[in-house]
Amino acid sequence: PTVASEESATDEQASEIKEATETRDADIVIVGSGAAGCFAAYEAAKLGAGKILVVTKSDNATDSNFNVITGTCAVDTKLLQEMGQDFSLVDLYQHMIDFAHWTVNAKLLRDCVMLLAEDIDILTEMGVETALLGDRYNVGFTCVHGFTTTDKGIPVEKFLTDQGVEFLYGAPATHILMQDGKAVGVQAEQDDAVININAKAVLVCTGGYMANEDMLNEVYGGVTLVNMGSEKNTGDGQRMVLEAGGMEDRIHGLGMNDIYGMNAKSTISVFEANPFMQIAFYGGLVTGPTWQRFMNEYMLAQQPMSGGGEATLHQQRYYAIFSDNVLQSMRDTSYYESIGSPAVWTSAATMFNAPIPDFDTNLQGAIDEGWCFTGSSIEELATAANLPDLPGTVAEYDEMVAAGDDTLFYKRKEFLQPIEDGSSTYYAFEYNPSAFNTFGGARTDEHCRVLDNEYNPIPGLYVAGVENGSLYCTPYYDCGGSCSGLAMASGRIAARHMVEYAQEA
Repeated sequence: PTVASEESATDEQASEIKEATETRDADIVIVGSGAAGCFAAYEAAKLGAGKILVVTKSDNATDSNFNVITGTCAVDTKLLQEMGQDFSLVDLYQHMIDFAHWTVNAKLLRDCVMLLAEDIDILTEMGVETALLGDRYNVGFTCVHGFTTTDKGIPVEKFLTDQGVEFLYGAPATHILMQDGKAVGVQAEQDDAVININAKAVLVCTGGYMANEDMLNEVYGGVTLVNMGSEKNTGDGQRMVLEAGGMEDRIHGLGMNDIYGMNAKSTISVFEANPFMQIAFYGGLVTGPTWQRFMNEYMLAQQPMSGGGEATLHQQRYYAIFSDNVLQSMRDTSYYESIGSPAVWTSAATMFNAPIPDFDTNLQGAIDEGWCFTGSSIEELATAANLPDLPGTVAEYDEMVAAGDDTLFYKRKEFLQPIEDGSSTYYAFEYNPSAFNTFGGARTDEHCRVLDNEYNPIPGLYVAGVENGSLYCTPYYDCGGSCSGLAMASGRIAARHMVEYAQEA
């Protein structure tokens, strides 16, 4: 196909598309090298697509969310069959579509779910090993397959390049090239070069807009959201697809941080964060900025990616309140153990089951960074933070604890622990909601073809992964690893139709 000229592009594109300094040809071009992009490349190569070019803003094979995520969702795999679990892919689909309340494209979700077990085999084929992580969110079945291979992007890249897939790194795509209403390539920039890439089909899967503060503010205005994912996920894919005539679907969601609370005042790191960030998810008293409770804290302890994490988005920030007696106990034992290791708190069994390391250093670090407030009494603590409603909230909470009955949000008794206990110091730890990625983008059909505002597919243009606005619900599906699992599967779904389309072109 020929490259779309400025005259044949839309008026908006014509004002921005640059004169190319270089031209390349491909049968299929994939914009983005994360989970969706890599699995699309795998499927396209397996089907004999011809020349497959992955164009990416990433600098190398380890520069994506896919490289650092810890696990993915699947059932009916060899590991689960050996464990004796008989929860099927059909069961998983029914669970997920019910959770989504049919707000997603049901056929697309079904087809993606049916590929999840195969995806584990493909990961193994690529050199990425997995191990079962258990029913972390207590949904009634095990589905999370944790990655035991570090820097998984390296073996994945090697496998794909051995299959003839080419990666063009450090080359952010800027526009979909359109001709006569069809997608015929992309324009990308690499260093000083402006590259027009002719292609028969285009897949966009650039990872969402978690690093775009303007786009986040448009959806979640007033809430400070801390980005735990790639700084390169700036919404370029969504912008390009809408510019090319796509229609935005109505769902917007977040892959919430389920490992730590976070605060924008602190060093932003998932695996090297101050461990006092964890206690946001301990299920104790949590308040909003007016120091009033706003949620059942057990949800944040047990379902931080779905219901609990979603609840925090109703507050500009939130606070976890602890006494010094309780905090000091975490020097030598885990909070999970100190409250009796409740069986219903399955997240803690794998995540929060150890004492807080370097206790004094980390606690002082939280104070010095300004996200931990202290006082010799609840009244003094409230004054220190200039939020006066805390004493009444604590008094009401402790009354319910003493009665063993949370009459406000009906939290489980295992998580009803008193705040005022005669301690010499009380603490309030401040957190901002944080997330690894966004969900939402262009509306697609079950083949991941982008639809315009009249529901007509735009020939040659596809979207997979978290930018597919018709696949992910809000809140996050309550089965762990569904973000990466659906990204990989949707990449494969898109590739199958792209290959068929390209062969007919």
